[in-house]
Amino acid sequence: MRYTSQDRLRNGAGLIARQHNHLPALRDISMLRPIRARLGTYDYWQLNEHRRRFQEIGTAPFLRLAQLIRAKMADAEVVNTRDVGSGVVTGASRVSFVLGAGQPQTRTLYHWTYPDHDRSRLAVGTYLGVTLIGLRVGQGMALLDSEDVLGTVTVLAVQDPADPCSSLND
Repeated sequence: MRYTSQDRLRNGAGLIARQHNHLPALRDISMLRPIRARLGTYDYWQLNEHRRRFQEIGTAPFLRLAQLIRAKMADAEVVNTRDVGSGVVTGASRVSFVLGAGQPQTRTLYHWTYPDHDRSRLAVGTYLGVTLIGLRVGQGMALLDSEDVLGTVTVLAVQDPADPCSSLND
C-alpha cells in the first residue's frame, strides 16, 4: 500500500509509532501535543524531508526525532512562507532562546547548508532545531533528546533573515 505524506500526517504519529511502539520514551512526544507552532510552506516541506531521512536511518534516536517532526507538522498552523510574520522561528532565523534557567543563547537555524559567515549555527534537523522551529517569541516547549526530556526551551527573540542586521555576529 502506498502512503503519501498527507496520509501519514492524518494518522497522527503515523506508521512508525505503530511499528516501533517498543522504543523507549516515544510516548513522551504524545504528551507534548498539541504542539502550537506556525510553519511556512517551505519549512513544512523541509521538515518533511528531514523526517523522511531520519526514518530511513531507522535507529531509535532518529525514529524518535522523526516522530517529533511528524507531531509538529501535524499540529502546526501551516501558512504561505511570506505570511509567517515576524517573531516566529523559521529555518533561516537567528533566534535567541534559553533552556530552563540557563544562560540565553543565540543561534542561526539552517536546513541543509549553514551560513558561512555565522559561528553560532544550529541545524534544524536536531532535537533543539525541531523544537524551536515554528515557535513564537515568548513561547516555550519541552526539549527532548533521544531518551528523555531535558527541560523547557523558551524563545526570547527572533531576527528575520531579511533583517539588515542579520549578518552581524555576536
